[in-house]
Amino acid sequence: MRRRVLFLMLILAAAIALVGCAPQFERPSLEDMAMIGVIGFDFTGNTEEVKVSVSIPIPSSKEREVTQSYTAVSEVASEALVGLSTMAERSMSLSQLRVILISEEYARKVGISKVILDLYRNPIVGENVFVAIVKGRAEDVIKANYQHKPELNTYLNYLLRPRVETAFSSFTTIKDFVFMLTCDCGDPNMPYLMKKADDVIVSKVALFHRDKMIGFLSQREGKLVQAMLGKRRLPRMSFHFPTRTGSSTHSVNRIESTAEQKSEQVILDFVWAKGRVKSNGSQTNPMVHIKLEMRATIVGYTGNDSLDNKAQFEALRREIEGQIKKETVAMLIRFQKAGVDPAQLEESFRQKYRGKWDRTVGLKFYEKAGFDVDVSMEIIAFGTMN
Repeated sequence: MRRRVLFLMLILAAAIALVGCAPQFERPSLEDMAMIGVIGFDFTGNTEEVKVSVSIPIPSSKEREVTQSYTAVSEVASEALVGLSTMAERSMSLSQLRVILISEEYARKVGISKVILDLYRNPIVGENVFVAIVKGRAEDVIKANYQHKPELNTYLNYLLRPRVETAFSSFTTIKDFVFMLTCDCGDPNMPYLMKKADDVIVSKVALFHRDKMIGFLSQREGKLVQAMLGKRRLPRMSFHFPTRTGSSTHSVNRIESTAEQKSEQVILDFVWAKGRVKSNGSQTNPMVHIKLEMRATIVGYTGNDSLDNKAQFEALRREIEGQIKKETVAMLIRFQKAGVDPAQLEESFRQKYRGKWDRTVGLKFYEKAGFDVDVSMEIIAFGTMN
């Protein structure tokens, strides 16, 4: 028994000695980590290379946080991060990445799938990282000094969050883009940023064919696309109409002359919207039926009509419906000629198609389809305006 106890004690002592001799690797604390918040990609002139810029917030006791930025050139983003790690005094990490910026030139000449997929495969990168296209160089946006703004990583992260005021754009996360890239029924679109003085603004919508940028959507076109995609809340829209004949007889000031009559401008605040897209399923004469239902309040009006007058109010409502229909059809025809489908209308053909489906089949139907647009506008209030 005594021998057995001594034997066990020797084994325990050996185990303790071995543990004590094992090499010790300290895991870096949070203060020792360089958390990349924004990463940008620029064109170098060589389609096989990419210029990578990163922004890293540094905690500070001052009122504003300090931001460090680094730049490197390599063939792929992951390789650039290896080189960037040797420049910083701390260990770099993508675990807090929030925004990906890609220059317009790189998006047009190279395409963005290579850099996006390289980040998407990294398990450290979250799925809700926002992606946006930048006019000019992404490096300039990252290294700029923004007075009276939060730290850059916080500023851009909040700027790209979906809001009603900027709902004309699909605020695309890295997960959303990968889905749209692999989808066989449409093309991606994402915010287009411009730097103006000390501000960055979401000015337009970048329009893509697969992973290459080919043009823009205006804010107004973006609102109509979002309506067809089923967005329930849309930003405000303004409508201009020439003065209708006979409007002066109902003007607030009855003695107003024809020369003094105002052209009508109506500003609508949408409280609800619904878009439904269906196709007839025909392979020889494809037709897309689009139903847009909207409810709105009039928040601004300049004109000579009295909105209390039922006949004039109904005429104005029908005029708004006609204007939305006219603009929607013209926009869809432009998309059709360019061979792009940001509203994902091809999905309506896929639902009724029998056989193997791919993007080639979808574009075949889309490029010869007709469009039937029906707009139903309900104006639920107009305040105390006349």
